[in-house]
Amino acid sequence: MKNFVLFICIALLFITACSPSKEPSAVAKIDAKNKEKLRLSIWLPEWQNYFAMEDLKNSQKGLHDIRVFGAYFNSNDELLLTENAIDMLQQTQQQFTKSHHVILTLINDYVTDNAPSVQKDSKLLHRLVYDSAARKRHISNILEVVEQYQLAGIEIDYEKVAQEDLKKYTLFLKELYQALSKKNKTLHVVLEPSFPFDVKLPDGPIYTVMAYNVHGYHSGPGAKATFSFLNDLVKKIKKSNQDLAIAFATGGFEWVAEDKTFALTELEAEQILADTKAEKRRDKASGAVYFTYIDDSGISHEVWYADQVTLEKWVNYVQRRNYHDVVLWRAGGLGAKTLQWIGEHSTK
Repeated sequence: MKNFVLFICIALLFITACSPSKEPSAVAKIDAKNKEKLRLSIWLPEWQNYFAMEDLKNSQKGLHDIRVFGAYFNSNDELLLTENAIDMLQQTQQQFTKSHHVILTLINDYVTDNAPSVQKDSKLLHRLVYDSAARKRHISNILEVVEQYQLAGIEIDYEKVAQEDLKKYTLFLKELYQALSKKNKTLHVVLEPSFPFDVKLPDGPIYTVMAYNVHGYHSGPGAKATFSFLNDLVKKIKKSNQDLAIAFATGGFEWVAEDKTFALTELEAEQILADTKAEKRRDKASGAVYFTYIDDSGISHEVWYADQVTLEKWVNYVQRRNYHDVVLWRAGGLGAKTLQWIGEHSTK
C-alpha cells in the first residue's frame, strides 16, 4: 500500500511539473522581457500618403525610425521624388523630427515619362556603382537631396544586386557612409533575404534584412513569412559581419482561381472577411490569418494576411534569437489592434 501511495505522489509531481498550463506563463515572461528591448520602425509609402500618415499618428509613441518611401530615379539616373513623396516627407519632418529619426529611402526603380517603370533595376544599379566616377557622381546627387530636404539620414534599398556588382556596391556603401558622416547624417541599408551574407559589409551603416516575400505575386497562396523561412534566414544572417534589423510585412494577398493576385492591406483583408462571412483560420506554420470564399460568379478566392497576432508571433520568434530591432513594411491600412500594439512599445 505504501508503495502504491508513493507511486501516486510521484506521478502527481511528474504531471504537475510537465503540465502545459505552466508554459504560457514562462513564455509570457520571456516576451515581457523582450518587449522592453524591442525597437520598432516603419516605412511610409508615398502612394498612400494620407492613410500612412494617419497610421503614423496613431502609433507614433511606439516607433523609433520613420522611413519615408521614397525616392526613385529618372532617365538621367538622378534621384526623383514624386509630389506625394515630397509632401509626406515635409509633413513627417514638421510633425515628428523632434521626437523621431526621419529618413528618406532610395529605391532603384527607374521611372520615365515615355516608358513603363522598371522596379528594382539591376542595370540602373550597375550604372550607379560602375566605377569611381559613377559612384562619386551618385553620392554627390544623394548629398544634394540631403541638403535640399534637410534630411537626418538616408536609406539605400537597392535590390537585385548582380554578382559582378557586389564589390562595387559595398564600396559605394562605404564611400557614401563616409560622405554622410561628415555631415552628421545616418546611413541605413536594406538587404534582400537572398543577399550573400558572407560578403563583408562596411562598418557604420545600419542594416535591415527583409523577412518576407515567401508568397506573393510570384507564387500560390500562403503567408508572406513562415517560421521555417525565418529559421533559415536567421541561420544565413548569422554569417554576416554586421548586426541586422529584421523587416516584416503587414497586409497580405488575395489569390483568385483565374490566376489573378491582388495585394491587400490588413483593413482590406478584414473587410473582405466581414463581407463574405468566411471562416477565419490561423496557420500554425506562419501565424498568418487565411480564409477562402466563393464569389457570386462561382469563382474561388483565397486570402492570406498578417494581423497584430501574426506580427507579434514573428517578432517574438526573432527576439528569442536576439534580434530586437524590427522594421514594418508598411503603414497604411493597419488594423486598430495592430496600431495599438505598435504604439504601446517604448522608443527608448
